[in-house]
Amino acid sequence: MGKKVALVAGASGVVGSRVVELLSASSEWKAVACSRRPPPLESHHAGANYVSVDLIDTESCRRLARDLDGVTHLFYAARHEFTTGEHEASARNTLMFRNILDALEETDHPLEHVHMVHGTKYYGSTLGPFQTPARETDPRGLLSNFYYEQEDLVAARSGTRRWSWSISRPHGVCDSSLATPRSMPLLIAAYASICQHLGQPLCFPGTRENYRAIYQCTDARLLAQAIVWMASEPQCADQAFNVTNGDFFRWERLWPAFADYFGLDSGPVRTIRLAEIMPDKGKIWNEVIARHNLAATPFERMALWSYGDFIFTPGWDMMSSTTKLRQYGFHGFADSEEMFFRYFDSFRAASIIPPAA
Repeated sequence: MGKKVALVAGASGVVGSRVVELLSASSEWKAVACSRRPPPLESHHAGANYVSVDLIDTESCRRLARDLDGVTHLFYAARHEFTTGEHEASARNTLMFRNILDALEETDHPLEHVHMVHGTKYYGSTLGPFQTPARETDPRGLLSNFYYEQEDLVAARSGTRRWSWSISRPHGVCDSSLATPRSMPLLIAAYASICQHLGQPLCFPGTRENYRAIYQCTDARLLAQAIVWMASEPQCADQAFNVTNGDFFRWERLWPAFADYFGLDSGPVRTIRLAEIMPDKGKIWNEVIARHNLAATPFERMALWSYGDFIFTPGWDMMSSTTKLRQYGFHGFADSEEMFFRYFDSFRAASIIPPAA
């Protein structure tokens, strides 16, 4: 039997990159990594074929599909970031997905499975307290988003096709990559490093309610494993699965441990708007780099501070049940506390943040 051929859309992002990494290391897969802007050469995974495509452009998708040989699996991790007044750019994100799916079908690729990466916004997690732990059978949130439109598209279409589909719903995806500013571990490390440089305690920048609420994360490598498993396991056909590390935590437990890691006193909750306070700290960051002889990472690549506000503001629990995932046979997990320190260690090893005092 020949290799399965995977087209990974959104391959320059954290999730897509980890899927490409996993597939390209397997003798069973041939990975084609596509994104609007291919990642730099040092971020390429050996064995993968990197191509550029604008998913908004229908003809660009058709040209790509005509140039590819026998795609059997589509892993869709691409998204167009939302702009003001257009929640999650719903229409545009659905169009991008439809364009590449249509292109593969029009050119008669032997498609077997389509996987989409979504998240807990499916349950209305951004709107306020929602039913927890969230289960895959829970109703959709009130605010329309592209998760629903993409799911409806494949559910309606797959009944008359030879391919099946699956969906992963992670939360708080974490990774060591510098490829995206939406990195929770890197944001925390950058914030702590600046506090360290200024001689300040590590105060929690979010709300008191958020500090005490239950939270969850998903290690990107674990998510990639679950995604490939779903696409390969027949019983997962036409199913959605919550994918998290499998544990829960409160920031009030982890934050003092973070302070200790960075050699800082653990300060009180001090609610600030990171997006307002932090962007002008580039000069301070350059001082941190010079003092510790760090890699010259531009400050704007260290963190998307508005993402920090998004994480640290909600005062309600973020909890997804992973029971269904285990019932179907995936038993991978990660210790969230260990994950954060592992990523902090990787930043230190790469001279991205200061060494231990």
